[in-house]
Amino acid sequence: MKNLKQKSEVRYAIWQAYNKKCAICGEPINYTQLQIDHIIAESLEKNHYELYGVLKKYELPKDFQINSLYNLRPACGYCNREKSYYEAPEEITAKLLRKAKNKINDVNREINKYLDESKYALKIETMRMAVKTGELKLEEYIDQVNNFVADYGDEYVKYEDSFTNVRSIKHFSVRLDGHLPRLHEPEGSCLFTFNSFYIRGMSINLSHTDILQTLFIGKKTPIDLLMRPYIIDKLSEDNFIIQLGNCRFNLSKDETMHLCEVVDRFIDEYIIAIEKIEKVLFCKEFLPLSNDLTKYKLIKINKNLWKLMLKFADEHDNYHGEGKWHIFDASGRNMIKVYNNQPTPQYNSGFHCFIHSLAESNDSWETTDEVWLVWWDVENNQNYGIRDYWTVEQAYKWLTTEFIPIVMYTYDVSLKRNKIGSRKGISFVEYRENNKFNELYYSDSKRYLNVNKVTGINEFLELVSTLQLYYSVNRETYLEKEAIEGIYDALIYILNISSDTNFSYICSKLDIKQTSNLNELLTQVNRNKKNEKSGKVFGGTLDMLLRSVFSAAEYSMDILNSDEIILLTKYLEPLINDYNTNKLVEVYSIRSK
Repeated sequence: MKNLKQKSEVRYAIWQAYNKKCAICGEPINYTQLQIDHIIAESLEKNHYELYGVLKKYELPKDFQINSLYNLRPACGYCNREKSYYEAPEEITAKLLRKAKNKINDVNREINKYLDESKYALKIETMRMAVKTGELKLEEYIDQVNNFVADYGDEYVKYEDSFTNVRSIKHFSVRLDGHLPRLHEPEGSCLFTFNSFYIRGMSINLSHTDILQTLFIGKKTPIDLLMRPYIIDKLSEDNFIIQLGNCRFNLSKDETMHLCEVVDRFIDEYIIAIEKIEKVLFCKEFLPLSNDLTKYKLIKINKNLWKLMLKFADEHDNYHGEGKWHIFDASGRNMIKVYNNQPTPQYNSGFHCFIHSLAESNDSWETTDEVWLVWWDVENNQNYGIRDYWTVEQAYKWLTTEFIPIVMYTYDVSLKRNKIGSRKGISFVEYRENNKFNELYYSDSKRYLNVNKVTGINEFLELVSTLQLYYSVNRETYLEKEAIEGIYDALIYILNISSDTNFSYICSKLDIKQTSNLNELLTQVNRNKKNEKSGKVFGGTLDMLLRSVFSAAEYSMDILNSDEIILLTKYLEPLINDYNTNKLVEVYSIRSK
């Protein structure tokens, strides 16, 4: 079997990716003088003990492959000979490994281009020989070249390790190579290549924001609906205008369907990858910063309270005492660092949380007395939990139920104190129970609807109101039949158990015949439900339907029990899932300028 560095496509790709220069000295290399070498010596594969030490030294994963693109670099003859005589310094080796990792996308792209060009050239040469021998007429040859579409096949490749999370999807005339978001690297990317004659070999890169704002919208919708932003127009039954990035071109109907199939496979994986990050960090109910998706807004508080919190942390530095609240590293400015230098019954040693403040808006013309407190994992931890580094949700709970109360208790001047400054007459537990600390902070999310928190009628009405407001401002959306029917099922259930309702309001909103008879109203609502199907739904339609559910539930709120509230929420779950996915995409794709 051919060694990886000896493969012609790999040699050529690495040479191109490094701009035809030596990775060490940076001097240009002619292709005929190119040498591809291992950064970490190939001989270490036979010495597992020594290899383990090297991997540990350079903080590489245990499954690191010596014979992989992550360990290859282009070299001129002089640098390669020098390496064979002397071992490169650690800092140079580490730099080369980082560079090789950063070049992976470029190398893979050049490999694909090399192979595609070879395949195309072979096909054209075969047809040219057929013309020469008289098996193919010249006119037929020209027609075949103009309509030539090489077949990538139908293949899905998943590659995931400590370094990367890659998906490669081929579907006949379209290929996509993409990097999915990962913990600490939440922004992915993708590369499209096409094998249609007119755009053969063209490569189109899309960033994380492009993926969410262009590929997600209209996913899994029929191409004739033109609900996908990258399908600009339909010129004829077999001709669509496509725009990806800054490139606009035409594709046939089959090619457009190939593109949509690739996009739908990839975007599903992309959303799942973001959801995996959120599952680890427990951050579904918090907003990431628009300019740094690794940070999350916790609460907004008054600046004076923030100053007191910083003062408390400074006075309770970990090295100044061993009390319950001596859990801070007070070094640095404008930051709360929860830290203990020795394990305790509650915590492992090390940092548990970094929280810094952020102005409401750097672009605002008006000054504000409030700041956002932001969760930040500055050390990119791998273990999250109460005893290790706190998740976003854990940090929020600690702030609101523990830290803010103890700060207020400590500096509340209204509390009576004895001569040595200790409070008397009220304990911290009593103080916390007797005060409403939720009035001291503001948390703005509502981007994630948690069905498990809907147990009473007020929570259900708020849920329906949130859905109604969201869909009312959307011009159109694509919903499966199940999601639309679920809204009708909720309305029908409420009407079935009610003895009366707001007939006039519901009839006007659903545009049905005015009635004051429950059975007749139910008949008309059921008729509307039967006519529903998967497809494009206008925001105004969903607005009116959800308003009707809200009105019926509010009218019958005294008779709806908790089990029925859970059932009604279950009916709306497909719509809730659609809302949550759309909100996730919305908050992770908005970037500040």
